[in-house]
Amino acid sequence: MHREHGSYTDFLKMTHNNQENETNNYGLKNIGFKFIHELFIYNGWNLINNDLNRVSYTKKGFETDVFDIFVDRSRISVAIPVKKSPYQYRTYFTDYYQATEYIEERFLEFNQKS
Repeated sequence: MHREHGSYTDFLKMTHNNQENETNNYGLKNIGFKFIHELFIYNGWNLINNDLNRVSYTKKGFETDVFDIFVDRSRISVAIPVKKSPYQYRTYFTDYYQATEYIEERFLEFNQKS
């Protein structure tokens, strides 16, 4: 999958300066995660945290399975649920492109029937 991407700093500027108190057409405050937002919603997951610095998704009936994303000035923290476990695996990225590619891959793996 090929998508245009800019630097982490560009996304932060766009998100924090231009979208500070607004919601976009997707109801998502941090537009850097628009692609994965569409993926989660299409697959029946719910947005449970919707801030510029935090985006989280869970699925009804599986509330302990949470994909949690935190954004700060220097990195993006991504927590992925471990299947059939109360734990999460956390990793860090320096740009939105790498973070969204990783989240997409892990989400598709997580949703595969085992």
